Amino acid sequence: MELCRSKAVEICDFRTLDPGRWAPPFTMDEEELKERLDRLRSRHGLMTEAGRVEPDDFVTLDSHSDTPKFEKTNLNLRVGRGLFSPELEQGILGMTAGETRELELPEARARVTVRSVKRRVLPPLTDETVAAWDMDGISTVEALIASVKEKARAQYIEDLAEAVAVELSNEVNANSRFALDPEEVETVCAEGQQMAEDMLRSAGLDPETADDEAVRAVSGRTKQEHYDFLRQISVDGLKSAVIGAEHMKRDGVEPTENQYKYALGECAEGMGLTEEAARHILTWPKFLRQTTANYLFEEIIDYVTNYMKQEEQS
Repeated sequence: MELCRSKAVEICDFRTLDPGRWAPPFTMDEEELKERLDRLRSRHGLMTEAGRVEPDDFVTLDSHSDTPKFEKTNLNLRVGRGLFSPELEQGILGMTAGETRELELPEARARVTVRSVKRRVLPPLTDETVAAWDMDGISTVEALIASVKEKARAQYIEDLAEAVAVELSNEVNANSRFALDPEEVETVCAEGQQMAEDMLRSAGLDPETADDEAVRAVSGRTKQEHYDFLRQISVDGLKSAVIGAEHMKRDGVEPTENQYKYALGECAEGMGLTEEAARHILTWPKFLRQTTANYLFEEIIDYVTNYMKQEEQS
């Protein structure tokens, strides 16, 4: 099966490139560690009656006002979150349960009565309390801190790996040489043109009449730059597909008709089309290019992920 008409003259091996240029080592300062530990402590905290209202307290109140927004009974809020009214939350600081206060707010005047004040009391961070939380394999503060850092490190790698893989993929394309088939280039450029037009339409613009100012407002580029950028993205995708095709041949892997049918189903469902209509959008050659490009990208992501894990361990 011919996956691409275009060919690679010389392929840059992504394993010779250094992902460290875009992947700084994971770090966690004491403040971030404390915040994460406090969130864990908060899950096991106890709600107690409090005296005067302080930031982060849980308050139930009645508010009476000529303005409908502030005519509330049994309103529950967490002070300082600003989800209802930052000014009202500021105005009730220091109040006690049963106290009433007249508040002058930017939007209205309100007569507020605090019904109850509760505060979450965090448990002390000791080996005894950690053991009582019954966390799998964690029974000491030291083990808890190690677990928190490891989870944060794993999330950092997961979040960054794809972005680094994009940079590495661009490097691979820039350092490889290709014999691109003119007809195939013309096809992917047309796809890029269509993508550019669809993006403008989705932003409420008419591709025919939109001027530079309107296009820049939604894409950050002039109209010509917008079209040139999407066409270049499509050509870069073709280059990745060419390299990916070589890797699939090396590994003895070929896209199947069943995979194509599944992709068509996804396309049809996502766009609200029949499968037959989807075939005009996701053609077999386009499916092959996407599949081979994705094959390469997944290889690069695996490489980047393993690199980052090894760097963290060293």
